[in-house]
Amino acid sequence: MDTIKTKINKFFHKYFYLARENQYNLISLSILRITIGIHVLFELITAHPIKEVLWNSTIFNYAVPFLYNPTYFNLFYYLGILLMVLYTLGIGSNFFNLIIYVFVYTLYKANPNLLDGGNNILIIVLFYMIFTNNTEYFSLHKLTRKSPYRNIVHNLFFVMIIIQVCILYFFAGFFKAQGSMWFHGSALYYVLNLEAFAMEFTDGMKNFVLSSPALLTFGAYSAIFTQLFFPFLVFNKYVRYLILLGSIAFHLSILMFMGLAQFAIIMIALDLQFITDKEYKAVASIKKFLNKCKRTKNLEFQGVK
Repeated sequence: MDTIKTKINKFFHKYFYLARENQYNLISLSILRITIGIHVLFELITAHPIKEVLWNSTIFNYAVPFLYNPTYFNLFYYLGILLMVLYTLGIGSNFFNLIIYVFVYTLYKANPNLLDGGNNILIIVLFYMIFTNNTEYFSLHKLTRKSPYRNIVHNLFFVMIIIQVCILYFFAGFFKAQGSMWFHGSALYYVLNLEAFAMEFTDGMKNFVLSSPALLTFGAYSAIFTQLFFPFLVFNKYVRYLILLGSIAFHLSILMFMGLAQFAIIMIALDLQFITDKEYKAVASIKKFLNKCKRTKNLEFQGVK
């Protein structure tokens, strides 16, 4: 009990007491911004040939009547593409983040039939992103004004993002564990046989999995375990990488076997929020070192030759 209490105290000491001096997870939030921007841009651009049917008529849009007007709709649609391009490239402004949130919320409200499940967590996270600095990396324009107040707000809403992800995973695993098909290990058999989510390029792999009761059972139980215990294991320094790899592998399998690419990519971007800036920079340093060794080896080889 004392260990859990100590960990909680360290967590709040880092993100709220020391937060006056530092903004945490700037790299992961920048990656999340880019992922969200590409996600929404993909939806807008791929829907261009039938955009009027999807958002401009009462066939699917029954909640946002101002889009029935062709002029307003075209302004909304093309301005939205521009906004998402700028958001992806990075505009360091909390007000701009608010505009993006309003646009995406309106877009999703106008046609909920296009959504694949990832939108629920995305729209919540996008609200929290309003108050974070998500343009420190990979952006055209950084948020230059920083202060102890801004640092605290940034870290507070980042913590809300990771708490939201933990809640999502826990209840996803909790409800899976209560389902008879998941409990008996047969859920994946029925999921993989759904024609609506069939992916031709992975048919060989899917058939291999379907032919193995052991793999189906392992997949079902590993999904339950990973999601149910994610909030508890992701903060443990000994197993956090293992649980993150398990979660990323789970969503990659969703992408490959079910074709829910946007949902899977958003969830993977949220998994990456649990990797710190220090860890990202350590990986970058190793990469630079390996590249330097490779260049040195090439020069030595050329010299000998």
